[in-house]
Amino acid sequence: MTAPALIPRNALAWLLTAQVVVLIPQLPRLPLWVSVLWIVCAVWRVQIQRMRWTYPGTLIKTLAMLLAIAGVFAAQGTLLGLDAAVMLLLLLFMLKLLEMRTPRDALVVIYLGFFIVATAFLFDQSILLALYQCFSVLVLVAGLVGLQQTPGRNDPARALRTGGVLLLQAVPLMLV
Repeated sequence: MTAPALIPRNALAWLLTAQVVVLIPQLPRLPLWVSVLWIVCAVWRVQIQRMRWTYPGTLIKTLAMLLAIAGVFAAQGTLLGLDAAVMLLLLLFMLKLLEMRTPRDALVVIYLGFFIVATAFLFDQSILLALYQCFSVLVLVAGLVGLQQTPGRNDPARALRTGGVLLLQAVPLMLV
């Protein structure tokens, strides 16, 4: 039996960049500790990639999830409603970094990123946000392309170019 494929370094860089880009419009509505949690998860994930730390065990992941739920309840006063649901989705999006082991897990993070792009429009529908979210989608698609690159063809600029071409090819379909 072969070992599962690991997430390439460039793909992890794209994932972390995509998470930052996707989370920026959400930050004004979130407490400061949410940003701190993302930094902790990102640092832990980078240390896992560098083989300095190990993946968190079931107990730590369960505790992190329960603390996230408690944090949402403390910040929102409820677990029901739009604000609480979006905040919980964002926190679980961040925590997913800690259990990503294979490229398939990384795909889940990218797909969640697309949902989070859409949730920003629940709170603001400005043209500026729409333009920024187009950039967010470009970074997510580039992350998707970067995840599919082989180690020998590991080029971030190429991933961004390919993502841009893919999005431009989708414009006519969007207009229809």
